[in-house]
Amino acid sequence: MYAPQIQPAAASVVLRLIGVLDGDLVTAFQTLERGLAAAAGATVLVDVRDLQTLGEGEMKALAAAIRAARDGGRDVRLDARSLPWRRLVKSALPGQPSVDQAIRKAVRRTVILAHSTKRKRN
Repeated sequence: MYAPQIQPAAASVVLRLIGVLDGDLVTAFQTLERGLAAAAGATVLVDVRDLQTLGEGEMKALAAAIRAARDGGRDVRLDARSLPWRRLVKSALPGQPSVDQAIRKAVRRTVILAHSTKRKRN
């Protein structure tokens, strides 16, 4: 007799962005997110609580990158805890499922992407 095996659901991965939000960070985010979603096959939560924003244009660029990932079939969600980010989710990511305590507790791995506008000289 055949008994189907329950496949464990892939755990969530947090992609924590730290530093200054600019075009370079958005590009690095896109590259890293594609790799995480493909490798893990799980929900990728984008944590922006330690991110410094210089303007609303950069925030919209990050939201556009998340929307492109969602349109590509990957489950990427912006974990918006502050008011400006919540407003952005409502306007730029209208179909995003909510990020609740249950999904935050299911996190098994955190990846940090840090960025500074300062350049090192050799």
